[in-house]
Amino acid sequence: MIPLTFDWHLLIGDDTGLPAIARRLEELPAGARAVVLAEVDGAADEVAFNSRADVSVTYVHRNGAAPGSTDVLARGLKSLKLPKGACYAWVACESLAAKALRAQLIADHGANPKWIRAAGYWRRGAVAVHENHND
Repeated sequence: MIPLTFDWHLLIGDDTGLPAIARRLEELPAGARAVVLAEVDGAADEVAFNSRADVSVTYVHRNGAAPGSTDVLARGLKSLKLPKGACYAWVACESLAAKALRAQLIADHGANPKWIRAAGYWRRGAVAVHENHND
């Protein structure tokens, strides 16, 4: 269940995180605000999300590069204009990228580490990995 006591929500993920992002957006009520940053291979892989919330979606593309081999999510996060106020951030993607994005949120955006949930849904070169990167 996504916490609802924040001014806005940031949801970041690669292809593997899209179903969970969709579910979380469906949980948000009208009047909630969410920003989504999602990595897919190309425009044909983008999906439409359903939500009663005010949602802004930014897709970044790998353009044929292997999943987990680029920094497109980090570059996308760097260029996003994020709302003011208390934010709950949720990250799900390749494990090393999730850890780096969590650090980037804290260092570059002043995010409260206690309000970030980052998980590695998978790791390049490994099988059956799920790692949490939280305090």
